[in-house]
Amino acid sequence: MKFCVNDEEGRPLDANILLEPSAITVLSRGGASGSSNSQNQDYPLALRLILQRLIACGRAITGAWVDSGPSQALPLAERQIYFPEDATADAKKLFSLFGKRMERVAKAPDSIPNKGNRNKRLRIEVTTHSVGELASVIGAKADADVPRSSLRLPTKDLRKVTEVEIWSAINRLCEGTAAHDFDEPLAYELVAEDGTLLPPKAVFGLAASEALGFPVLPVNFTGGIGTVCFEILEAAGWSIIPKGSTANTPNASELADYEWLEGDARRRAHLRRERHPGVVRAKKAQMRRLYGKLFCEECGLDPVIQFGADGEACIEVHHNTTEVAQMTPSHVTRLSDVQCLCANCHRIRHRRMKNGLPTKIPATQTNTQA
Repeated sequence: MKFCVNDEEGRPLDANILLEPSAITVLSRGGASGSSNSQNQDYPLALRLILQRLIACGRAITGAWVDSGPSQALPLAERQIYFPEDATADAKKLFSLFGKRMERVAKAPDSIPNKGNRNKRLRIEVTTHSVGELASVIGAKADADVPRSSLRLPTKDLRKVTEVEIWSAINRLCEGTAAHDFDEPLAYELVAEDGTLLPPKAVFGLAASEALGFPVLPVNFTGGIGTVCFEILEAAGWSIIPKGSTANTPNASELADYEWLEGDARRRAHLRRERHPGVVRAKKAQMRRLYGKLFCEECGLDPVIQFGADGEACIEVHHNTTEVAQMTPSHVTRLSDVQCLCANCHRIRHRRMKNGLPTKIPATQTNTQA
């Protein structure tokens, strides 16, 4: 499938390439610039950018060979320009090595030394799994004839997105710090913690970019009811509603067991935040990623050791670092703002808040079961 390479500003270069799920073929440069037979005049810049982007995204090169017509009759070993020992080279050095080795392939015996074509058709094999992934990693734009479906990422890759990356994407969008190429939502919106409505596909695309380590673009996946994108967002605890409808918020009955909060709007907002499914699931996912398990960050209780396989049910998530009285409706929670607490410590924390005491439980009053 034919693509062209984009420069750092996203503009297409005069450099055509062919993509397979794990290989790039850089088409040769030919003709004089501006002539009728001119083609791929930006070959050197395109190759430099391809190598830089592959290395920056952690995609290993597994092989590279000159693939021009005259050289194809040669044994593969005679046209190889990448070797295992080159794996530690940076992009600038690798570009120089490729050029020097390329000019020697299929070179006539009587040709001038140290002179030759460094812009030959070149095949590079890499550790990617789909055309869509490879195109996004190297910043390539598809030819008009390339079907959009071929650029979608495999479901197994999309399912690598976790609650932590989704949480990060939502916060960045709410703060206005996330640049992206996704359009405004047409039919559905995602409800953020503070009620802000966000484009679900943009949330998922930013989260996938963080999880997979390369820019995930709108063409790389589909959104909408029944798609993997929406399934993962909703499983992470976030509501997706028809555009223009009213967002659902926790009702008073959900707060009934905290009767002392009645009439205190700020504290109700605090409790809603710490009970938001997205907050809870993201914090627990982060804890499992960091420590391989859940435990109480106050008293050290390991619930599985104490209660068995179902013990993790007693671990709850509490908003810890921001004083309730200072919370505003637009307050953005970070995962560093919340703690995993056992049910006992959580209840005591709220009791101390009610009584106006410091929320930190004195060390002498905590258990040491971890």
